Amino acid sequence: MQNENAKLINSFFTEVRITDELCASSIFKYNDSINKFLSITGDKFIGNLVNDDFDAFIVKMKANGASGSRISNVISAMKKFLNYLKDKQIIKLKVDMDKIRKPKIQKKETNYLTEDEIKMLIGTIGNDLENGEAIRKTRMMLLVIFLLQTGARIGEALSIKIASIDRINLEVPIIGKGSKPRNLFISEDILYWVDRYLAIRKSSSEYLFVTLNGKSAWKQTDVGRSFRYYKKKSGITKHFTLHTLRHTSATQLAIKGAPMNVIQKILGHSKLETTVKFYIGAADNTMAKKLMQDEHFRIIPQELICPDLYLP
Repeated sequence: MQNENAKLINSFFTEVRITDELCASSIFKYNDSINKFLSITGDKFIGNLVNDDFDAFIVKMKANGASGSRISNVISAMKKFLNYLKDKQIIKLKVDMDKIRKPKIQKKETNYLTEDEIKMLIGTIGNDLENGEAIRKTRMMLLVIFLLQTGARIGEALSIKIASIDRINLEVPIIGKGSKPRNLFISEDILYWVDRYLAIRKSSSEYLFVTLNGKSAWKQTDVGRSFRYYKKKSGITKHFTLHTLRHTSATQLAIKGAPMNVIQKILGHSKLETTVKFYIGAADNTMAKKLMQDEHFRIIPQELICPDLYLP
C-alpha cells in the first residue's frame, strides 16, 4: 500500500505547489505530518481509513508523549489531504470527515517582551555599538528594530531586496506566508539604520541583509547564532526567540489600543480570528493589571486597608 499512498501524496503536493496554496516550509510540515499519521496507523491504504483509525492515532500519540497541539496539527494536515482527494474525486473515502475528532489543546498565552525588556535588548546592542562600529553589530540592530517595528516574520525580513524599499511611501513589498504579496510598513527610524548599515557593509548583493563577507544573503540559521549572543547578554530571563519579536510587535500594538483589524493588516493574517486569538488576550491581561493598580479604580479606600499610613 505504500506505493499507492505515495502516488496520492505526490499528487496532493503537486497540486498545492501549482496553486501556491502552501509555501515550501508548510509543504515540508504537511509531508511530515501525513507520513507520521500513516506510519502510526500501519501504512493502511488511504482509501480504507475509517474514523476509528483517527481515534487510535490520538491514543497512540498521547501514549508516546505527544502534545495535543502536535496531534491536532497532524490531523489537520490529514484532513486537508483527504479533502483534496475527495474534492478531486481521486478515490472514494470511507472516513466521515465531519466526525474526525481532535484532542483539546491547552491555550497558551502569547509570549512577548515588555517595554522594559525591549529597552534591555536594544540597549545591549547599542552598548556594543558604542564600543566600536562593526557590520555584525549594526546589522543586528537593524534587524531587531525592523522586526519589532514592522511585525515581520524573520524569513520575510531576510528576503528584502534593497531596490524594493519604497522610501517615499515608507513601504516594503514582500511575498508573505502562503506566497501572498503584502506590504511591510516602515518608519524613518528604520531608514536611518538601513542607511547606517549600508554605509559600512561591503557587498554588491541586491539583498538588504547579507553575510559578513557580503557574498550571499543572510540565512535564518546564521541569524539565530548572533541573536542568541545578544539575548544572553541582555540579561532578559524569560525564554524568547526571534519570532517572539513579531509577537511583541503585535501585542504591544494591542496594549496601546490599536484596532485588531489594523494589527491583522500589519501582520498579514488572512483571518481576523487569528489575530484576535493570539493577541487580544495578552492585551486584555496587561490592561486589566494596569487598571487594578490605578488609584482611580480603587474599590476600597486605601486608608481602610492600611490605616497606620494615614494616622494624624
